[in-house]
Amino acid sequence: MSSAASMSKFLTQVKVTMAPFAPASKSSKIFLSRIITNDAIAANPTLKIVTESHGDLNKAPVINVTYKDGKTLQLQTGDMKVNDVLRQVGKHARKLQEKEDASA
Repeated sequence: MSSAASMSKFLTQVKVTMAPFAPASKSSKIFLSRIITNDAIAANPTLKIVTESHGDLNKAPVINVTYKDGKTLQLQTGDMKVNDVLRQVGKHARKLQEKEDASA
């Protein structure tokens, strides 16, 4: 899965909870910027993206992802790099892509 746009095809919802000005939220913000692109929206116009912000700088940022098959993933991204976040979210999306390719 080479891009967030192709990954977004297999997602139904992305919910990000973070303190936007906390340094630990950097990966969450960059992840959002990769998911909210014209290509990603074109690949999955029904993807629901929810952001919740709070002012607690000590609370870890969290990304909750729901895939088209109903599986959910929760990541605490405070200590993660954005590529690690994309890799984790992309793992199950790749499996769904492989399943789709095999049935085609």
